[in-house]
Amino acid sequence: MPHGLGQPQNFGSQVDRHQKKGSPVVPGSLEKVMEDNDSVLYTVTVLKGMYEAGYYEGEEFVPGTKIDLLEAFSKILREKRYSVRENFTYDPSQQGKSAMMMEQLQVEVDNMRSGLTRWCKTHYGEAFVAWMHIKVIRVFVESVLRYGLPVDFTAVLYKVASGKEVMLVNALDKAFGETVKGDDDPDEEEYHDFVLIKFEP
Repeated sequence: MPHGLGQPQNFGSQVDRHQKKGSPVVPGSLEKVMEDNDSVLYTVTVLKGMYEAGYYEGEEFVPGTKIDLLEAFSKILREKRYSVRENFTYDPSQQGKSAMMMEQLQVEVDNMRSGLTRWCKTHYGEAFVAWMHIKVIRVFVESVLRYGLPVDFTAVLYKVASGKEVMLVNALDKAFGETVKGDDDPDEEEYHDFVLIKFEP
């Protein structure tokens, strides 16, 4: 006997159109493409959508609607922390092409690095000398502004061992005067009775 034969049937608006429906995945379409240490790539075929038929509400016809199954399926996968790529085509040859492109890019990077290294070695001396000139000009200008004319001062270059900078400054302060710090501003430079310009290449 056919299932439901002789039982009352619902029609039109009496039909439960929001009851649980089946999966939009085509049976047997799930395939594992490849797997590495971090992820697994699967391919699956999903029905793009379905048409829900219209019905009569009394004498008035309610048109049917189209349901987007693909969007709902993708949303569920994202909620479960899967990454969805639509219309994905796996091409095994692309892996070899990517490896070749990566190797070519690595060669270009090595060539650019070697060229940049040569350029830096060539111009480092010029940049260092120019930097020293700027420091000397600043010493001259600040000394003239502080002590006035005629020019009467001595510029000295000290090479200090690592960690001994504070000891040198304290010794100079004892020899030439005391250090005066800003009252409130922590970024304000210390004032000495001599011009002090640090050079840290």
